Amino acid sequence: MVDIRIAEIGTFVIYVIDVVLLLALVGIKTVHRRRVHSHDRRRQEYLGLLSRHVSYDDCTDPITPRVAEDPAFLDSLIDVRGVLSGHELGNLEGIVARHGVSARLTRHLASRFPLGRRLRAAVALAEIGDRSAAPALILHLSDREPDVRIECARGLARLRWTPAIDDIVARFAIEDTTVRARFADSLIGFGTSATWPLLAYVRVNHRSEDAGPALALRTVGRIRELAAAGAIHEVLAENPSLEVTIAAIEALGDIASPDSTGLLQSLLADERWQARAKSATALGKMEEASSVPVLSEALRDANFWVRRNSAAALARLPNGRPALYRALDGDDPYAADAAAEALADSGELVAARRRVDEGISVVEPLLAHMESGD
Repeated sequence: MVDIRIAEIGTFVIYVIDVVLLLALVGIKTVHRRRVHSHDRRRQEYLGLLSRHVSYDDCTDPITPRVAEDPAFLDSLIDVRGVLSGHELGNLEGIVARHGVSARLTRHLASRFPLGRRLRAAVALAEIGDRSAAPALILHLSDREPDVRIECARGLARLRWTPAIDDIVARFAIEDTTVRARFADSLIGFGTSATWPLLAYVRVNHRSEDAGPALALRTVGRIRELAAAGAIHEVLAENPSLEVTIAAIEALGDIASPDSTGLLQSLLADERWQARAKSATALGKMEEASSVPVLSEALRDANFWVRRNSAAALARLPNGRPALYRALDGDDPYAADAAAEALADSGELVAARRRVDEGISVVEPLLAHMESGD
């Protein structure tokens, strides 16, 4: 009897605890919903307030210190910042300076905790684009938190604060893959100002490491400064590792300087199939008709990827497709398969079927090859 009573009491206690926890959860969600609603309402009000201030130099609507410290005001400030330019942007920068917004965010960034507030400060500084915050952003490129480092680099890129380029590039050697990739994205935001620091980093470090110089080269390729091609040629002349070689070839393809055509054509004879395959792709991006003969010869390469990339490149080149059709009738079945795939991917198969269906053509080499493969 006593055991039954204890069991009943235990069940009741558990039930009460469940009810209390459920009510607490409902209460927390209700409070959160009300806070979000209040935040959004204040944010809309501040958007109107800021719009009046940036549009009219003589606006007298007050922005009190309490308003300036409201997170909703900061969100509205970021929203407005993204759509302004010229005189209106100058007015907004004046508001940021008068009310110490950047200084307050910089203090939050420098605090040891909590992480959420520090990260929000880094994001806000990156979005606001106040040049007075640049020294703090540079300092926190070495922050203990990866996300903070990423946002600081992004903010410096938005500011186009070129003195920070060397600091960002220097961290390529010590950052993990994710942070290094995000740093590379930020460097692209600096435009051609980042090209030569990146190439200097490659020249100094490509003999001792692969990942950093390879990413630096790909970043240079994405910036697409024609003058960088010559420096990349010099890197390739030093016989770097395969990873760096592939990155250099990809960069040359993205830059697409006519001066690189001969070097890329010569790399189709490289002993490493990866280099040959990447060179074929790069030549396709160059769209130089002079590459048709060497790419046609590469259709007979022993490696599948070299044949495939060469065929795809020919499909993009002026006078390249006739070479693919010639490969269909050639004596190399592997070259013919690669040519057929590239022609089909470029829309030639659909066009051939349409010509046959409309009675324009009776014999189509591409259709015949496809049917013979079936």
